[in-house]
Amino acid sequence: MRLIINMVDKYMDASWTIHRLAGELLDLGPMLGRTVSHHARTINKDEATLMQVKVLFLLIKHPLTVSKLAQTRRVSLQAASALVQGLVERGWVTRTPDPNDRRQALLEVTPEGLARAEFAKGQMVSYLVGSLDGLEPEEIAAASIFLPAVKRVLLENLSGDDCPDDIPDN
Repeated sequence: MRLIINMVDKYMDASWTIHRLAGELLDLGPMLGRTVSHHARTINKDEATLMQVKVLFLLIKHPLTVSKLAQTRRVSLQAASALVQGLVERGWVTRTPDPNDRRQALLEVTPEGLARAEFAKGQMVSYLVGSLDGLEPEEIAAASIFLPAVKRVLLENLSGDDCPDDIPDN
């Protein structure tokens, strides 16, 4: 606890209000997304795209129809269908009959798709570890308190239509 207090004294100033924090988080999100996306494109020239990996993780959480996937990812049905076809052709996703609607098919991740998603996540985590290597131990300690707290309050404030289907549980 003393470590955190020392860090607060060292880094905190009066300009850090809740409004500044919100602005910094909004700036950080796209920066992190672009960084990871660029790295994924660099190392995966002929492998999975970042969008494919995101879809794999979404489908690992729960199988969806193509139309629900399109709605969740906020893309056209045609774009979702093309994305799914690429995943099916690679053997990472299968279509199985939807027990609730025989006209629809549920998309399910295959063991190969699960392995690919886990491999891609491992690569992204390794890349971020290297990128974050310059953090001081005090900064990592602060992040270990701050990031779970932000996740908690954001999840507490999400409800109904505000809660996208692709928010990870953990």
